Amino acid sequence: MNKKSKNKMTKDTIPEGFTVSMTIADMIPVVFFGLSAIRIGSLFESTLFVAGSLICLFSGVVKVLWKLVVAVSKRNIWPMFVQMRILMPVGFLTLLIALIADRGKLNASAIMAGLTGFPACIFFGTGILGMVLMTVFAFKMDSSDPKVNWLEQTINGIAQMCFFAGLLLV
Repeated sequence: MNKKSKNKMTKDTIPEGFTVSMTIADMIPVVFFGLSAIRIGSLFESTLFVAGSLICLFSGVVKVLWKLVVAVSKRNIWPMFVQMRILMPVGFLTLLIALIADRGKLNASAIMAGLTGFPACIFFGTGILGMVLMTVFAFKMDSSDPKVNWLEQTINGIAQMCFFAGLLLV
């Protein structure tokens, strides 16, 4: 089945079963992404990188606020939901452009040593596996289902915590 037939979220959908505790859990990966962005930003001084990080962080915060609105008022403010489909790719594209444009500030051998050194490599590998799973979930699962949402946020939270732990070891 394709994504449209699997993902039932539309502007008219009011997800059932979204709770305040789910919203709090959804904030965990956003916080750890922000901490990781600060850590990378302190190592890689790039205004473009900071801009991309802020776009991604803003998008994550808005999505958490959307879930809070759904949980508390049982309303679906569609632009708050759908913005993530636009802002996240723009933010990550900006991060990629920063890496290319400001590559002169990067030390490839130091980066490889940091990514592959033990135990950081375990954390980075786990984080990458989590992001691969999140990509599969985006195409195969129904994000309006609370059980799916809990699974997604658990995987995302673990992945973001692992990336941050790996960065602290670099």
